[in-house]
Amino acid sequence: MTGLGRMLSLTVFMVSTGAILTPPANADEPSLAGVIQKIQAAYEATADWQADFIQITQIEGFDTPIHSKGKLYIKKPGRLRWDYLEPNRHQIMVDRETLWIYTPEQNQVIVSPFAQVSDSQLPLHLLMGAGRLDRDFAVQWTDPARPQSDGRPALTLVPKDPQISLAKLLLEVDPTRYFITRLALIESNGNQSRFEFSRIRDNTGLKDRFFVFTPPKDVVVVESPLRER
Repeated sequence: MTGLGRMLSLTVFMVSTGAILTPPANADEPSLAGVIQKIQAAYEATADWQADFIQITQIEGFDTPIHSKGKLYIKKPGRLRWDYLEPNRHQIMVDRETLWIYTPEQNQVIVSPFAQVSDSQLPLHLLMGAGRLDRDFAVQWTDPARPQSDGRPALTLVPKDPQISLAKLLLEVDPTRYFITRLALIESNGNQSRFEFSRIRDNTGLKDRFFVFTPPKDVVVVESPLRER
């Protein structure tokens, strides 16, 4: 899986009602089916949302993880924007079918079809409330004996499609609004990326043009060969 695929795949996350394996040990804990339903409902009811994020990526074979910070924006249908602010500035933008990857240090933007990065579409569908949550993942409590971590429901998601390079996703959600606040993507090759989302705001009226990349003057535009097919 490419570095691009990892970054985009981090973003986020279908869940399933098909694997309710262990009920909460505490009667006061929410049911797994109830949590799944509330996550689905939260994202289906959201037209757009934004958050600050912290990302920690651990590449198999490297001792030092990569730490990043920035802002994430999403709008239905099919619009996504990652603004990486630290340690280096770059942008990843999706406007339905088109993907831009802009690296100011290289004075370059790569343009390609979003469908080319197939693994990244699965998590994007969760964040946008598209489809049903029981379609792509089997879901269980991360710790059946303790379904909540720091008061937040904690789930483990395993992709049903064996061709997906993600081995599993771990997520925690806000117990009040049921937005995802922590997310970990564990790849089959051992790579891991962990996100923490804060200052989450929804339905702020983000404009479509906010998700269309306009290359600055003198920036080199590199077209993917697949874009011409």
